[in-house]
Amino acid sequence: MIRRLMSGATGWLIAGLLGITVYAGMQARHYALQLSDSKAQVARSEQRAEILLEHQRWQRQQLETLSLVLAVRDEQLERDGQLLDLIRTAASNLERDDAETADWADQPSPAAVRQWLRDLTADAVDGAGDGESGRAQPPAQPAAGTDEERDS
Repeated sequence: MIRRLMSGATGWLIAGLLGITVYAGMQARHYALQLSDSKAQVARSEQRAEILLEHQRWQRQQLETLSLVLAVRDEQLERDGQLLDLIRTAASNLERDDAETADWADQPSPAAVRQWLRDLTADAVDGAGDGESGRAQPPAQPAAGTDEERDS
């Protein structure tokens, strides 16, 4: 009986084993595709990460460069401010100590000079733009006296 049962079940057993093998092969192929997709995604992510790191290095270098340039600029502004203070002090002392200089300093300035100073301060306030933005042009022909002297 067992032989008869075994001989009839052999076909079914072979068919079942074949079905399980086919299903296992399909699952293995599916898992292999998922693994391949995951590896490709990891590779793309690593490439993006490397690009971002390189960009971050570049930004850090730019920041360091700008910091150095601004530090030099701040030092120059400080030196320039100290120099201006010294010049102002010397001019005040000269005006106070020298009568001829004091008389000259009390005279009104020519209109062209006043306009040039207005332009100079207006450009300094604007401050934006190219390298020429903070510079007023000197008057073309400076006046030889005040407005009142020329009008008469």
